[in-house]
Amino acid sequence: MPKIGFLGAGKMGGAILVALKNAKAAEKLYACDAYQPRLDELKKKYKVQPATALEVVEKCDVVFLAVKPQDLEPLLKSVAESEFAAHPLYISIAAGRRLEWLEALLPKAAIVRAMPNLAVSVGEGMTGYAIGSKVKKSQAALAGKLLALTGKAVLLQEEQLDAVTALSGSGPAFMAYVLQAMIDGGEALGLPADAAKTLALQTMLGTAKVLQSSEGSISDFIKAVTSAKGTTAEGLAVLEKSAIKGTMKRTLSAAARRSKELSKI
Repeated sequence: MPKIGFLGAGKMGGAILVALKNAKAAEKLYACDAYQPRLDELKKKYKVQPATALEVVEKCDVVFLAVKPQDLEPLLKSVAESEFAAHPLYISIAAGRRLEWLEALLPKAAIVRAMPNLAVSVGEGMTGYAIGSKVKKSQAALAGKLLALTGKAVLLQEEQLDAVTALSGSGPAFMAYVLQAMIDGGEALGLPADAAKTLALQTMLGTAKVLQSSEGSISDFIKAVTSAKGTTAEGLAVLEKSAIKGTMKRTLSAAARRSKELSKI
């Protein structure tokens, strides 16, 4: 098993770290973070070894780059000075920092760029990732295996990661928005707020699980739960006349466009 380190152990990096710990995917885990209480917590709960950035790079086979994007450049410049800088496989989850930019700072290193979402914190994350020019097949396979331990992972071309950012990165907020609208609709029909929330949440969760386990299309699923002249058909008729499909396309387009803009800052 590889030794795995984290440069940054905040919400997203910490969630990935915990997932790898629970899966027993590492011989040993190291973490470097500016917030000492966070390191103390990780050491106490998960036996993570606190370390400096240089120690993480020198000791680990895989290093997750999980600091804020604006803090990444000075961090990489500092570790690039190490004679071990090109040893580990780096997996960057820094939003907007493209492979070309990362490889300019670590020119001899194997780097993977990943876009996870918040659901990694409950083991149901969705991560799109792309591999850099120095990544070997075995390293790409290892990256995919590690990322999949947080939920699911899909290998894509880097130019597709802006779409990943929009669909699965920002997607939880968009789905929550739709969920809240359903909850509000339930309350308007006379349901107590807590009951409406429970009904909507479980309905979304159950639907996702059924669709995930089904070999049929989403269209087939909709047809299967819709009886002619029934309640579902009546509601779907309203949705079909609405602008929801176009609105969702514009929503994702706006998020993807912003992702591209941020990568140029």
